[in-house]
Amino acid sequence: MKCLICRQTEMVNGFTSVTLERAEIRLTIKNVPAYICPNCADACVDEDVAMWLLSNAEWMVETGARSGVLGDLEFIRTVEND
Repeated sequence: MKCLICRQTEMVNGFTSVTLERAEIRLTIKNVPAYICPNCADACVDEDVAMWLLSNAEWMVETGARSGVLGDLEFIRTVEND
């Protein structure tokens, strides 16, 4: 798949960090499998990974988890005013 941003090169498998925000809560998830552009460093995740991230982010918010590991992924929750 060609990079959607620079359209210069083929994306390669790699890992990235994803930050999700809602109101005052910010979740940073590290080691997320993604396609990475070796030219511009843009990263994108496939649909299955995106759905997994969203459902688990909801769980992290509901349970009040502050940090931890889910499988191979590390997550950190920060709240404004912390």
